[in-house]
Amino acid sequence: MIALFEQLSRRPRRGSALILTVVLTSLLAVVGVLFVMAARIDKMASSATSDNRDLALAVDTVLAQVNEDLMADVPGRTQGQEYYDYPDANNAWLADLEPYKSGSSYYWRQISNVAGLVTGSTRDALIHVLEERAAVDATMAGTNADADGDGVGDARWFQLPGDTSSKGKPIWAAVRIIDNGGMLNVNTGYKFDPQNRVDGSRQLHVNVLALACGPGSDPNAQNDDALVAARANYIASPTGQALANYLDDYEKRVTWRYLDVARSWDSNAPYSYTPFDSSDELELRYRFLLNQSDLATRVESWGWFAPKNTKSTPVDSGGKVLDQWFLRAAPDPGTGALDPNYAYRHIATTYNMDRILTPKPVATPDGTQLRRMLNVNVVGDKNYLRAVVKAALEEASPGRNMDVEATQITVNLLDYIDDDDKVTVMPGVTTSQYYGFERPCIYISEVAYREVKNPRTGEIHQSYAIELYKPYFEDSDPGGDLDKSDEWRISIPGNPVRTITWRGSGTRRFQVLLAEDPDASLKKDYVGFSDTDPTNAMQQYEYNPADYNRQEQNIRDLTFKARDTIRLERRAEVSYWLPVDWVSVPDGLMVGDGTARSVQRDISQYRCIWRRWGPAGAIATPTLGNGTGHFVDNTRPEIQAHPANKTLTNIGELGMLFVKNAYSLSGDELAAEVLVDLTLPAYQRLFNYLTVIDPAEHPIDPAEHPIDPAEHIVADPNKPPETRIMGRININTAPWFVLAQLPWMQYDPNAPGSRSMESAKEVVRYRDTQGAYRSIGELMRVQRLLRPGADRRDNEHVAPSWGPDLTSDTILDDFEERDLLFTRISNLVTVRSDAFTAYILVRLGPNGPQKRVVAILDRSPVTVAGGKVRIVAQQLVPDPR
Repeated sequence: MIALFEQLSRRPRRGSALILTVVLTSLLAVVGVLFVMAARIDKMASSATSDNRDLALAVDTVLAQVNEDLMADVPGRTQGQEYYDYPDANNAWLADLEPYKSGSSYYWRQISNVAGLVTGSTRDALIHVLEERAAVDATMAGTNADADGDGVGDARWFQLPGDTSSKGKPIWAAVRIIDNGGMLNVNTGYKFDPQNRVDGSRQLHVNVLALACGPGSDPNAQNDDALVAARANYIASPTGQALANYLDDYEKRVTWRYLDVARSWDSNAPYSYTPFDSSDELELRYRFLLNQSDLATRVESWGWFAPKNTKSTPVDSGGKVLDQWFLRAAPDPGTGALDPNYAYRHIATTYNMDRILTPKPVATPDGTQLRRMLNVNVVGDKNYLRAVVKAALEEASPGRNMDVEATQITVNLLDYIDDDDKVTVMPGVTTSQYYGFERPCIYISEVAYREVKNPRTGEIHQSYAIELYKPYFEDSDPGGDLDKSDEWRISIPGNPVRTITWRGSGTRRFQVLLAEDPDASLKKDYVGFSDTDPTNAMQQYEYNPADYNRQEQNIRDLTFKARDTIRLERRAEVSYWLPVDWVSVPDGLMVGDGTARSVQRDISQYRCIWRRWGPAGAIATPTLGNGTGHFVDNTRPEIQAHPANKTLTNIGELGMLFVKNAYSLSGDELAAEVLVDLTLPAYQRLFNYLTVIDPAEHPIDPAEHPIDPAEHIVADPNKPPETRIMGRININTAPWFVLAQLPWMQYDPNAPGSRSMESAKEVVRYRDTQGAYRSIGELMRVQRLLRPGADRRDNEHVAPSWGPDLTSDTILDDFEERDLLFTRISNLVTVRSDAFTAYILVRLGPNGPQKRVVAILDRSPVTVAGGKVRIVAQQLVPDPR
């Protein structure tokens, strides 16, 4: 410019002034334009900054509302708050995970409502394909917003009340909240291997290996090795016993540490672990089921998350394109099968959990308010247990006082699981004592008599016998120790009542108490009797040589008469003898014609408890010491009535408990009258209050694993968040494919060894037609799950027809078999959740700038007293290119 000016100044003056004026004017114009452009750019930058700030504040506002809804939904926070999480009117904020098809259209059964929208607009919402920047149309029926960004409508726009942008524009928002509890946790599950006695006691039994291959295919050994390697810092995959040790250690250091995993500096850890993390989670959650093709995470390298036909761009039209999206998001509505391209992304997670919270506080006798389920395996105070059982029973039967039933269940439960032979005694809330059903199980099985009159002298000779039967060899010797010799007795009526202290043998199933007169012998007419043969089941009372005379006198005192009630008793308290069994002596037994007679009880396997004796006049030849010939009553069903004397493996085993006093049964009751019948609503709420899967049993040892509070979520290593359980599945929100990966859920009792998805599908059909499961016990309303109880099969865990029954009994179609499938999954399912994914879309004005984020939310820190929802991860979802 200066050079130009100089050239012009050297030219003749004529016209120079004019030229100079033009140049200067042009220069001023350029400068002015540049100034205006700079001002506009500055204004645009300022406007963009303002918009970004407004959008960020809008996201925060919506997220705060979502958090409020999640906190209010925690049991106990709100008066009358429901216990379960299921997309319905009581959980309006929660959206269904998968869509459904009706006719030629697609729908969401429920979309999220966090803004008080008209309920009708969020139920059975018609799905629309939406352009990314389509203007807000609040009048559109069905979905009018795409919160997650896959191009398919999944939400409704709503205007933030009272909020506007800095420029005065209304702020619109759309939200979709889905439950991570309805997904398979790739950090806590492993595989289902029936050859290794899968009992469903641990999260590792959930078959996440199914995510490693396409629908309808089976994972292979390479998939197994790859999963182990990916979660174990790519060490060489352990095998055999080493694998079992690895899994035990992994469960201890990962599953029960809530992702607070031991670092490589933990010298006590035999392995170092690298569970899938938030980067994997955000990739799985990206735009619902779309794959970011330019990004590959570790979980994608392992699982079937990025197959050849994975969809990576938002849906841009209806018709075939929307059809293809649907088949990736839900089963085929016609066949119920999964398309080969069904996207596992939306049913897999690295982070889900729930808590063992009770629906409401339980007041205990000492004034404690229990807010967590009670672990029945480690009950410290039986009064606590009774209070919890009573709360569950009364929740199921409002208005009824359940003190009696709760007390009886409590003592029976304690005696079922403890490892002693002492009867649990508990006073009633008002009056009488309650006694538990305890081992050893002993029954009066036969009463025999023979009377002979000497024709020469007229002298009467009589012999008496009482046979006792112990069906279970594993039971300890009743009173076998000298210091227990007074714990069992036979009580004979009279004035006074005569008692015979009895101490049995632990090696014989039959015990015969015999008052023998050689001239009216019961022995000689019974060929099978032997005093010395140790292989013979028959034996006379065994005497302690040091106490021979006293015992001999007691045996001579073993007399009875017709219509006497002979009692078998055991000491339950210092001064109380509990009548365990009894029999009334029939008139037809006491006949003095020289013939040996007996009255016999049904002692066929699994029917002893019924106390069924031969009818009046059904007097038989004695079979003392031998099961052959005993009376059998085929009108009585078989029932397992034997305390395990070990802790419960699955909480579903509550169905093995007696709900009545086992010592007072008449023999006319049905099994449903004496057991905790899990098909009855009265007992299904027990599972909201009782548990055996308990984080408190897996504390973090600070000496083993120091914790830096600045890095980890566990602030006090001695007191981990004891109510948090990773990896369980919410039966209210999980698709059937997820439910089918629970142990034994694919078992088909009509075709052992084959697999069926029908049980899982039926669980989903039931909840979608009948409403939410309010307790996991309500799974017992799904008839297909009960089929092992009516298949006339053993359902045993024996090759080649693997089954879920891991016990050694041979009883068919009893309550245990009926409850098998529920029992095996009972530790691994829940009806509520604490981890959710929120998709949030905000916009300034109907067609202004917008922002989309995805957030992983954890509400497990929220209690009745306070706490906040934790944001595990939050990620901006950029506009699609």
